[in-house]
Amino acid sequence: MRRYDFHSHLGKTRSGDANNAQQMLDDLKKFGIEKVGIVSLSANSMQENNDIIYDAMKALPGFVEGYADIDPKDPQAHEEIDRTLGEMKMNGVKFMSWKHGYNVENCPQLDDVIDHIVKYGVHIQIHGGASPLCTPIVWLKYAKKYPNHPFVFTHICGREFGSTCIEAIKNIENFYVETSANMEVDILLQAKEVLGSKRMLFGTDWPYKPTNIEIEKLYHLGFTEEELEDVFYKNAERIWQYGKIKDRQNL
Repeated sequence: MRRYDFHSHLGKTRSGDANNAQQMLDDLKKFGIEKVGIVSLSANSMQENNDIIYDAMKALPGFVEGYADIDPKDPQAHEEIDRTLGEMKMNGVKFMSWKHGYNVENCPQLDDVIDHIVKYGVHIQIHGGASPLCTPIVWLKYAKKYPNHPFVFTHICGREFGSTCIEAIKNIENFYVETSANMEVDILLQAKEVLGSKRMLFGTDWPYKPTNIEIEKLYHLGFTEEELEDVFYKNAERIWQYGKIKDRQNL
């Protein structure tokens, strides 16, 4: 079965361990992963993070789908959206309010920033869990405002907000969840039962989590073979393709 890793990283880890694109390729290929979506969050600025990802996109075309790191309160946010989604052709945006130090419920710049991103057609992913700054509810209004645009909660919002996240988005069809780093069986099963296989995305959170465990856990949730195909690659394929439909040259 094909496997596309929808959510991983590149750049030094929080503990300072270095990694590179070739190491990522070698590690993920061992487990049959054919494509990976990556963002960098470890450099000193969003521009530096995005340069790391762009270098990987150029080094590993066809394997890497690059995501932009965008800090909505940065004065250069709109320029960086144009640079990453326009010039660099990245295929997604990651928001991590915990990393950038803002409360989503009190970030007035976010509305205009999301309006700008949506013009490019790429999906928006949100780090959920791990911090009071990463609560899921506030993001619902954006998914409702753009009902045809894909939104993704990474890690199913962790053990902290997982159940809340699933119940909150159950009737918002353009909101998906990504499964990496969430080892809570009850939350994983709730996502399967409430959202179904067509709204779940496999990820490994490389290099932070063991790839083999991130794969194996999905085989213990009672999915059919067809449903596993949705989770492991078909949903990612559809979301990535959505991000490539618009003619960005005309924006």
